[in-house]
Amino acid sequence: MDSKRRLVASIAAISVASLAFGAGAMAQSPSPSPSPSTSPAATTTSTVAATGTVISGTTTPAATGTGVVSGTATIAVTAVPTIAISQTLYVPGGQGNFPFANPAFQRVWSRTDRVVEEGRVARTWFWGPGPNTPGLLEQYTDDPTGHGTRLVQYFDKSRMELNNPNADASQPFFVTNGLLTVELISGRIQIGNTADVAFPNGPACIPMSGDFGDVLAPTYASFQKVSNTRLGDHPAANRTGQKVTETIDRNGNVGNDASKGSVPGVNFTYFEPTTKHNIPAVFWDFLNSSGPVYNNNGQIVNEQLIVPWFYANGLPISEPYWAKAKIRGQVTDVLIQAYERRVLTYVPTNERGFQVEMGNIGQHYFDWRYRNFGVCSGTLPGTPTPPVPAPTGTVGAGTPGATGTAVATGTAVGTGTAVATGTAVATGTVTAGTTGTPASTTTAVVTPAPTTTP
Repeated sequence: MDSKRRLVASIAAISVASLAFGAGAMAQSPSPSPSPSTSPAATTTSTVAATGTVISGTTTPAATGTGVVSGTATIAVTAVPTIAISQTLYVPGGQGNFPFANPAFQRVWSRTDRVVEEGRVARTWFWGPGPNTPGLLEQYTDDPTGHGTRLVQYFDKSRMELNNPNADASQPFFVTNGLLTVELISGRIQIGNTADVAFPNGPACIPMSGDFGDVLAPTYASFQKVSNTRLGDHPAANRTGQKVTETIDRNGNVGNDASKGSVPGVNFTYFEPTTKHNIPAVFWDFLNSSGPVYNNNGQIVNEQLIVPWFYANGLPISEPYWAKAKIRGQVTDVLIQAYERRVLTYVPTNERGFQVEMGNIGQHYFDWRYRNFGVCSGTLPGTPTPPVPAPTGTVGAGTPGATGTAVATGTAVGTGTAVATGTAVATGTVTAGTTGTPASTTTAVVTPAPTTTP
């Protein structure tokens, strides 16, 4: 987690901006599935009471106990991903030595995260230590090249996308972030600018904050009744100047805790008229913060980190809510707000400089879409379409499906530095063993999977 990657600036000439950046308190993905040569761990069955059809299923030993819901039938709960993905296609924490799938992806990453990877500044990652996948092709019905796909690449905290490889690469939105939060909350995957499809497993029952396996924190599904998605909008009134005191629990129940109004930074500072949601000062300051970045000339300069402020996160789609989450084993108060592309959390008890962070939504989304993770109790799991690697693994400017020589730009991130290894989520209590058949990385994958719109 990000808190384990707190670094002391190693170059005295660079001043670290005094920003409210967060510690790694976000829910981490379990370790990657084993490659076909790895022997899976022994499995145990865990069930909870629920209404519906009885199905069988197994989980790794990380599954704990028996939960109780209403009804008399039992249904297997997916406590860890049950579809194995080869480590040639996915390794979280930027530890897979995957090259950047496009030079523009590397430029976007380098601007904010290269200084962190090099140990020049101590702040949270905006993307992660490096790519978690090679270049992948996902369905995009509005592909201007006519192939019906677009090039994407997953990181801990996002998914980069190339919607039009023939567009002007110097424009800010040549590389976009997926609307991952909207999809995880709604359970619908966008396959074009206006087209979407229902994901077979429904919304994601994955904690938005907290340790892996936390049963206190609200999940993406918990935010369905308070967020703007394709299922409907949930607008709020302009509350500029008021305090954030609303709470939400794992079941999506909203309450109020007046004592939270005394926490620093929770006064509403900005109202977004497009989505009709308020942003508190602590998040607004984060989204408009400045600090050391690499410019296009390879020089370290002090600039606004996110330009424009909604580039990485998108617009707010919910109000912020206080929730309980287990963070580093301790029950903690955390403020959570959903944005179109990411989730922001504020843990006021963390040390200054590591209080606000972007969640590991890139990990959460990949696990949900491709590894059968986060299936809500009572839902009959489907079989997601496997990830489709780009033909060369890394694609330069031009048609995403083009064949030929891969464009190699720079070195793969995630090797040779303490920062890169510090965020690997392959460690912890969750075993690497999963059930299911490993996805093929060669001829078995033929159908592009759907994706989001810009």
